[in-house]
Amino acid sequence: KDGVRPHAWRYRQWVIEALNRDLPYDQFVIEQLAGDLLPGATIEQLAATGFHRNTLTNREGGVDAEQYRVEQVVDRVNTTCSTFLGLTMACAQCHNHKYDPLTQREYYGLFAFFNTSIEKDIPAPLAPEVEAYKQSLARYEKEHEALTKTVDAYKPELAAKQPDWEKQQDLSDVAWKTLEPAGFLSEGGATFAKQPDGSLLISGNSTPKDRYTIVVTTDINGITAFRLDALPDQSLPKSGPGRSEAGNFVLSEFKVQAAQLTDQNTTQPVKIKTTWADFAQEGFPVANATDGKNDTGWSIAEVDTAGKPHMAVFIVEREVGYPAGTILTLNLEQQSGKQHTLGRFRLSATTAKESAASLPDEMRRILLVAEERRTDTDKAALLDYFGAFDPKMRELRAAVEGHRKGQPQPPATLAQTLAMNPDPPKTHVHIRGDFLRKGEEVQPHTPAVLPPVKPRGPIPDRLDLARWLVDPSNPLAARVAVNRMWDHLFGRGIVLSSEDFGTRGEPPSHPELLDWLATEFPARGWSMKEMIRLMVESATYCQSSFVRPELQDRDPNNVLVARQSRIRVEAEVTRDLCLAASGLLNPAVGGPSVRPQLPAGIAELGYAGQIKWPESKGEDRHRRGIYIFFQRTVPYPMLMTFDCPDSNVSCARRARSNTPLQALTLLNDPVFFECAQALGRRAIAEVPTDNAERARYVFRLCLGREPSANELESLNRLWAQQLETFGTDLDAAKQVATTYQPEGTPVPEVAASIVLARAVMNLDEFVTRE
Repeated sequence: KDGVRPHAWRYRQWVIEALNRDLPYDQFVIEQLAGDLLPGATIEQLAATGFHRNTLTNREGGVDAEQYRVEQVVDRVNTTCSTFLGLTMACAQCHNHKYDPLTQREYYGLFAFFNTSIEKDIPAPLAPEVEAYKQSLARYEKEHEALTKTVDAYKPELAAKQPDWEKQQDLSDVAWKTLEPAGFLSEGGATFAKQPDGSLLISGNSTPKDRYTIVVTTDINGITAFRLDALPDQSLPKSGPGRSEAGNFVLSEFKVQAAQLTDQNTTQPVKIKTTWADFAQEGFPVANATDGKNDTGWSIAEVDTAGKPHMAVFIVEREVGYPAGTILTLNLEQQSGKQHTLGRFRLSATTAKESAASLPDEMRRILLVAEERRTDTDKAALLDYFGAFDPKMRELRAAVEGHRKGQPQPPATLAQTLAMNPDPPKTHVHIRGDFLRKGEEVQPHTPAVLPPVKPRGPIPDRLDLARWLVDPSNPLAARVAVNRMWDHLFGRGIVLSSEDFGTRGEPPSHPELLDWLATEFPARGWSMKEMIRLMVESATYCQSSFVRPELQDRDPNNVLVARQSRIRVEAEVTRDLCLAASGLLNPAVGGPSVRPQLPAGIAELGYAGQIKWPESKGEDRHRRGIYIFFQRTVPYPMLMTFDCPDSNVSCARRARSNTPLQALTLLNDPVFFECAQALGRRAIAEVPTDNAERARYVFRLCLGREPSANELESLNRLWAQQLETFGTDLDAAKQVATTYQPEGTPVPEVAASIVLARAVMNLDEFVTRE
């Protein structure tokens, strides 16, 4: 369904920080594959395993969970092999590899390393988040302490008022009569069974939400209150009283209707006046069950409350019942979700005076004890209860509760990680790749054509695999890594097929250079920055990209690197260039993804029209392209136009195309037009008077060099033409310049400056690394 993964960015955060601090490549690999297995693993090392949490998932109803778990493991095997070994190991999923010395059994030997893993989300706040939380919590606690002190200071005065209140309490016994149901209906299809104590035990279908309707015929007249007992039962999860995994329930609404037994047309809703309960989870008081809202409710969830009885009393506004008999219809709304429904309960009613029925049983028990014999705990409980009726105490408590609602919450940032399965399944060869057709059992092992893995224990695990990948004896990992660096810097790798170093891959153009770089990498401490510095300081990299005519026929693809390559920058960088030239770029590093402006109608093309794209505001709209939220079914159009991968599977190297749609995007995409507007305005603001100098300034900002005489002449001619056009069509000028007009600058001049910026940003040279 292409659901949002709100914390996937936490893995990207780790990658950015690892690259910036030049984490050695061997550790870079180990932490991504097995950070959770490192001794004393830190949160950052756990977050690194998010590398393998980017697989596709399918949680739609009716899917085979095991099938998609296997597909995720398959993706992890294929990604690991193509990314770090440059091997097309995926070819061996169904049969022995047709070209490389890789067998199907060896494929499932690698599969076994990942088959013992499970997915786990862990709290992983960033240091600034933690520090901000600590500071806000300290301020909150100081303010809250001051408010609670005012409550404590008033308690002696409250205690002096308590004796008069006690004299007014009705301590009569309250007789509750069980309501025997004549009918029961579960909207979710659950069934019920009457128990000897008059309660109902619910079983059968358990839906996330439900509504119980209980019909009762009774001769009780003058009902003043209803009572709901939530009761435990061994047949329920954690012995109940709810049907959720934790034995909890959430009663969203308690509703009653009453009608004469002889005339059902007299049905009237019963209004609930007050409520009380013997226990309620914080934030889920019983009053929520009569507030008319299905998104609130009464709940009893706490660590030690599962498997224990609880009760709630609902005092009615007017007495209920008819002399000739009454039909009661009681509705128990349970709309919280996740099976938070009642599993066993009993309904009762009383005709006792309201003053007696509204007094909780525990308070009645305490009041029946002489004051001098009450325990300190009972005295404190009674004073606390009395405080609910004292106007000043209610005011003081309201201030405390209101402040409590603003209590800072710990950072909600999570990291998607891998962890070891405490009960791992066995691994078998899948005959013809079918997970339902299990062949021989296999243990974790690596391909025989490569050096053997060195396990730390009797059975190798992911950490052993990760260390094996970057072991100096492994000939592939270093070669694949330096080849990818070369590809990024020169436009093509020494081995063109970065993802395939096998028999069917392209042979290296400079095999000895590749060997030397691969040995130099570990020799330099696996420093990625050192290797990049080594390459960019070489004479080969520092060559001009000027195309030499004598080499066009001999080496049209520049395989021999007789010059530097001209490369169109990546999709994300294309957008970054425009933002940087315009002055809009927000250079902040790290953090969650952003959703810049999206062309109209794009989001509606996503899964069943359910994709939401809440546009980022302020400076977030201008974050670097690497931070753009990636929606798989509705990928950001500009990125796809400039050859960004679709993110469904891993990608070892990107394609480069040159299409008319790219030019149209640079001209018309809302973000690029906004950048052109900003650059045009920037030229006017920073070069106030001379149009020719403004044109030169725009050119230098975009292309990093001075324009030639011919180029400058073309720019000035364009400027003059646009100025003349907008001078005669002021409406068009206002449409281009929108609401911006620097003081003293005519709108046609602003519009002409914007068009000039738009033209320069659309040049091939602007998006090409020279």
